[in-house]
Amino acid sequence: MKRSDTKIKLGGTLKSLMMTTPVDKITIDMLTQKADLTRNTFYYHFEDIYSLLEWVYKQDLLSNINAYTKIEDWKVAYRLILNYIEDNKTFCMNTFHSVARDLLENFLYSVASDLVGKVIIHSDRNVSKKLTESIQDFYGWALVMQVVQWLSNDLKESKADVIQRASIMLTGGIDNAIRNGQRVKGFGQMS
Repeated sequence: MKRSDTKIKLGGTLKSLMMTTPVDKITIDMLTQKADLTRNTFYYHFEDIYSLLEWVYKQDLLSNINAYTKIEDWKVAYRLILNYIEDNKTFCMNTFHSVARDLLENFLYSVASDLVGKVIIHSDRNVSKKLTESIQDFYGWALVMQVVQWLSNDLKESKADVIQRASIMLTGGIDNAIRNGQRVKGFGQMS
């Protein structure tokens, strides 16, 4: 079996187990037995269950997210993230309610901050690296916390409402942050 096929099999098995078992209760033995693989095979590919979980999120979300690298409207990309969570609700909620919650939040942050970075790039303004990173950090976490709130409320709020709330806060906000940051000497100027 090819290395990528083995990883895909382990990832699929983990997702399957997480439909009925909290990730904190899944052992390497449970996983490898269900996948019909050895422990050594697992450890050849992953350090632990959580590194596999992180790999699954990257594979699942990044494959969809790479499709939006040309999307100029951040709302479309944000909707892709929300769609993924809704389509994989049990899997995501299981992660959210586990010790791996920070893994999910940090992964969502990397995706959201990258999304904000694309918005800055599309602003057609010369923005320093320091200012770009500060804006990405601020708005990336803001978007993630909206998703966290949505998860905390068991996805009861409509995706349209989550996106609209983010839109209200972001529309004009990034341009304003760029303007304000560029006024601060040593912060927003291009070097």
